[in-house]
Amino acid sequence: MTVRMRDLVGGALDQLRYEPTTRRVRAEAGGAVVAQTERALLVREPRRVVPMYAVPVEDLTAGPVAAPGQGAPDAPAGTGFALPDVTALRVLDPRVPFAVHSTPGEAVGVPVPGSDRVVEGFCPADPALAGYVGPRLRRSRRLVRGGRAAPRAPA
Repeated sequence: MTVRMRDLVGGALDQLRYEPTTRRVRAEAGGAVVAQTERALLVREPRRVVPMYAVPVEDLTAGPVAAPGQGAPDAPAGTGFALPDVTALRVLDPRVPFAVHSTPGEAVGVPVPGSDRVVEGFCPADPALAGYVGPRLRRSRRLVRGGRAAPRAPA
């Protein structure tokens, strides 16, 4: 039996989705490493089409701090853009700011070593993602995906 990918993807857009990756991931900001891990997850919030890398808190160079400014705003049902060929839901594509979230969680700050700067981060409030933070990386910041990490033992 075949499954059209559009139907498969469109049917899961309203759910928080994640997938472990075997890649080594290093997040940099201003040339400083803010995270380095072989235990990253690719996380897609409900309705969001572009994933974020989430890393274990213990793999951050400095632990998360209180988010500067306001907490994470919710994405009301009308937020986003139409993608009628895939779903009736309005999707959150890269035009929707990182600070807008469609799943419960906590906005945090990720300190940049050697500076007073803090990168935005988000910790989804889901038991499967407990202890993980997704740092926001803008164009001036780099996410380096290295080679494959050693295979993980099944959970």
